[in-house]
Amino acid sequence: MNVLRAPTAVAIGTRVHPDAHGVDPAAWDRLVGADNFYGSHRWVRSTHLASGGDPVVTASASGVLLGVLPTWPGEGGEDEMFSLSGILPGLAAAVGGGRQLWLGTRRSVRNELVCVRGPRRRPVLRALLGRALELAADRGDDGVVMAYLAGEDALELAAAHPRARALLHSADTYLPVLPGGAGELTARADQHTRTRRRSEMRAFQRTGTVIKTTRPTEDVVARIADLIAQNRTRHGSSGGPQAVLDALNAQRATGLLDNAVAFLGLRGTDLVAATVCYEHGDRLYARYFGYDYTSTAPTNEYFLLTYHAPLDYAAECGFRRYRTAISAWDVKVRRGARLTPLAAVLLPLRGAVCTPARQREHNMTAAGRWRELAGRHLQAMGPEWACWDSPLP
Repeated sequence: MNVLRAPTAVAIGTRVHPDAHGVDPAAWDRLVGADNFYGSHRWVRSTHLASGGDPVVTASASGVLLGVLPTWPGEGGEDEMFSLSGILPGLAAAVGGGRQLWLGTRRSVRNELVCVRGPRRRPVLRALLGRALELAADRGDDGVVMAYLAGEDALELAAAHPRARALLHSADTYLPVLPGGAGELTARADQHTRTRRRSEMRAFQRTGTVIKTTRPTEDVVARIADLIAQNRTRHGSSGGPQAVLDALNAQRATGLLDNAVAFLGLRGTDLVAATVCYEHGDRLYARYFGYDYTSTAPTNEYFLLTYHAPLDYAAECGFRRYRTAISAWDVKVRRGARLTPLAAVLLPLRGAVCTPARQREHNMTAAGRWRELAGRHLQAMGPEWACWDSPLP
């Protein structure tokens, strides 16, 4: 165990576990925040069951768990979403094109830091980051990267090491859950948007599709795995129905599916579409959408099953925020979504990926592009963007 002494003289010890199984779930989840579902022990553990174990770095003091940092190898150039050349094409060359140890949950497009709050937070982050860098060196990697990290957390993590840089590269989306659900959100939109929503609803109703809300039982999981795989293939992702089934069965093994809800699109007895969401505190998370493209053409099923039905469910159950993840940002903004910044923290074994001045220039440019995307939808850009498009450090 490596030991780092914080200024308070409290010894912070770090340890590398082969996977999440060896870390106390209750102690882990006490460090998980309201928006950090994908950092929860059950989610990380499920990815290890489905895809094989990945090392987990922990920091403790006096027997108390203070921080957790999952790691995974990334996917190199095979998937643009999880390679430096894909998320930061203009800066990837600065790390020499080598391999990076990825921090955070495997294939997560929203990470937050699993770490104690208060005065011990920065020393703990420094200890976690230092041990992760040692692990990268031991594995023959050229550094570490934590991508899709919530903006405020990215700035905190970068501040824990003088050579680390926080670089804006994406945005997460969420919809505020109003008491009247999807209907109230639509009613607050402009006339053009309201007309379009009504048209979508009428076209969907003409198909005869009925929406059913249910828990993803073993039977439901078996039926939706192929639909999810079809949608992934359509958008360039690898892995067939068995990979989806393995992931969902791993989630059942960790108890995750107890907090999942499926929105099914049924035409008679035929299942044509499905969306799977997860409950975490007062948040609802959209994760999977599937459609049977082999039997029929889509008619707004995505919007009804991924926006309308979950928003109504969230309102009925008292959730406050519905997270709809990355991609199709312009469509989501037009439907009332808010954008929140996501950044990558890069730390090579030697040197820095760029100067502080280059970091500021990159972040101001990137934030400007997101403001352009939001356009006249001013509600989409909250105050959390201010520090990214400011010339100040």
